[in-house]
Amino acid sequence: MSAAPGETRTAGELAQPGCSMTGFATAVAGLAHDLAVVIFGERDCSNAFQRVSSAFSSLRRWPVFTAAIRETDVVAGAAEARLEECLRAVIRHRHPRAVLVLSTCLAEVIGADPGPPCTRVEADTGVRCVAVRTSGLVPRTQAEVADHVAAVLVGIGSARRPDRGEPAVPDGGALNLLGYATGPSREDPRTGVAFRAEVRAVLARVGLRLNAAAPAGAALRDWGALPAAGFTAVSDRALFGGLLRLLDRPDHSAIEVRPPVGLAATDAFLAAIAHGTGRDVAAVADAARALPAREAAVAALARARARHAGRHVAYGIGSMHDFRPEHLAWEGLSHLPALLEAGLEVELLIQERDRPEVHARIRRNLAAAGASGCAYRLFYEPAVAAPVLRDGRFDLAYLPDFLADQAAAAGVPFLPFGALDPGYAGAARIDRVLDAARTWTFRERYGRHLGRGGGDA
Repeated sequence: MSAAPGETRTAGELAQPGCSMTGFATAVAGLAHDLAVVIFGERDCSNAFQRVSSAFSSLRRWPVFTAAIRETDVVAGAAEARLEECLRAVIRHRHPRAVLVLSTCLAEVIGADPGPPCTRVEADTGVRCVAVRTSGLVPRTQAEVADHVAAVLVGIGSARRPDRGEPAVPDGGALNLLGYATGPSREDPRTGVAFRAEVRAVLARVGLRLNAAAPAGAALRDWGALPAAGFTAVSDRALFGGLLRLLDRPDHSAIEVRPPVGLAATDAFLAAIAHGTGRDVAAVADAARALPAREAAVAALARARARHAGRHVAYGIGSMHDFRPEHLAWEGLSHLPALLEAGLEVELLIQERDRPEVHARIRRNLAAAGASGCAYRLFYEPAVAAPVLRDGRFDLAYLPDFLADQAAAAGVPFLPFGALDPGYAGAARIDRVLDAARTWTFRERYGRHLGRGGGDA
């Protein structure tokens, strides 16, 4: 799936815009051991989104706090004092490495400035306090939020390095992975880790080492280490324009490589990295073929084709609201090649209004993403996806997890978007993932009661 020549796109045009404060907080939730997040707004600004986002469901350490601005604070002009009090309390009790202060609609409307409180608290405590302009007054695309998050975290992480900055010359033997599913899989915590191990094993054969991977599975030190590498493989340049400008140096090269979801896509991913870094492509291919996981992936793909070829799949884009770059890359289409290689007939299901200008924008973006041949149909809001699924006579729905009830109402077997993992280890599960579609909801809810391994796909 390659982009059509001459076609352009703006990352995030096929997804829903929203409040960048909620997106920013959700995106950094996995850094709970490094960061604290303070919402500079009223108490309710910090409530609802954490209950509906899977980013917070498994956290043992709660990272989000609120300045809880009251009406009396607004009237008295005391919002900044309230924030300073909150910052000192969070640092005193939680000892974070850094604190992010996210502004809200209320703070923006009353003109409250989080900068001075952050400066005073940082000077007194030595803990980095970073104020970030976020609010719902100007909705931003999820892609814009993801890039903004990345730029801020690189700044914080780099400032914490012992040399207090970037190395003089990036390491020409080091590679970053940016925007890939490099963290543990929700369905199988081993799979994401296996992908990193695969990359390390193959790259070592040609003198490359994995320097850092972000955002998925990254700690603050990983963000700070990004400038040290001579190469960065990025899943989607359009998604990380701001961050790539920060990393741009004479001895650094950014290589756009599509996410390795599926057998062929993983082969192409490793070959593209070898080519982009001037390494021996044949040696990389030989190292990849020697991996047991690749042999397992070949067998799994054959089984998947035998059992599922020809099934009609609804592939949902435009509805995701999770701010995960590995899902946002290429407008959410990065899992499409894996389903096509398994012989499934894929039709896109896009949350949009049925208007001429919308169709023009969709066709332009699909062409730019190399998916102009994909049929698609629209639904205008999540609550009405079920009739569209019924009308399409789909055999399988690959949709964001919050649309599971719509698939159930339509009687269509459901897989949550993101169930396909990267690398050969992920490709080796394609047959099991597709086989498990009819029982996915059951396994998600009751798998822990089924005994060891009972919840695996």
